[in-house]
Amino acid sequence: MYLDLPGLEAFIAVAELGSFRRAASRLGLSQPALTRRVQRLEGATGAELLDRRAQPIRLTAAGTALLPEAQEAIARLREAMRRAVDPDRGQRIEIGCLPTLAQRHLGPLLAAHGKSWPMSEVVVHESSATEIRTMLDGNRIDFALAAIGAERWTVERQPLFDEPFFLVLPRDHRLAGGKSVAWAELRDERMVATHAISENRRLVDAALDQARIHTSWRIEVRHLATAVAMVAAGAGVVALPASALPDPLPVGVVTLRLARPALTRRIGLLTPRERQLSPAARSLMAAIVAALRQPGPAAAAPRARGLRRPAAPR
Repeated sequence: MYLDLPGLEAFIAVAELGSFRRAASRLGLSQPALTRRVQRLEGATGAELLDRRAQPIRLTAAGTALLPEAQEAIARLREAMRRAVDPDRGQRIEIGCLPTLAQRHLGPLLAAHGKSWPMSEVVVHESSATEIRTMLDGNRIDFALAAIGAERWTVERQPLFDEPFFLVLPRDHRLAGGKSVAWAELRDERMVATHAISENRRLVDAALDQARIHTSWRIEVRHLATAVAMVAAGAGVVALPASALPDPLPVGVVTLRLARPALTRRIGLLTPRERQLSPAARSLMAAIVAALRQPGPAAAAPRARGLRRPAAPR
């Protein structure tokens, strides 16, 4: 398909302003010239992108799907051109990161990086493991801090630490008085599940299958913080990795180490093999490795154990 950059710019302007007249003024074109650009783009895509009968002009279904992708593509192209002609302004780094790891680890590392590379720009894509794999496969990010799983051979993996899973449960739960809990003790428990395609769900389901335990998935949520809130409300129990545990825990909630068998996920840096990293990106990666590789201060298990609150007497 022909890549029509002038047509994309014209389409974006009309979509954002809702008017061919205002869009033409923004781009310094006559209105007929702007209309021809949009028509050529629609001819190239084979779909009508704008509903010209509406006032202000509205997007069709095809236009709605195209607009965010077109805006991002044009913005990236402009940024690439800016860096090419003005490389001293800084080096842009794009990284993927699981939200829980970003909240727990990235702040101090990015603060230190900013002092060493004051002109560097860092974009953090806080996404699920599935979404991060898609970005890695598309060579859209420099690297990712995420759980190591079923990546393709095109992705290099650098393990940093193993993170244990804990059971989050109400403090008045029958199991809350112990220091750990076996998977077998969860038989017939009401479970709060994380999103079906999440890496955490895959690991928990595999552990339950290995232990031949039947549980009831009564509630499914996307965000881990929501899962903890459901437990605090008494809706069930949930198995989560250490970095997903809030500190402090909500009132009335405790955690137990999952054992027999223990469940962990391996956290590491993931990099597309064909990606050429800038010096700033290599420096940030080295800082993450120095801070998080075991044994080190970021080993998650000791901190997570410290989160546990005593259970109420039974």
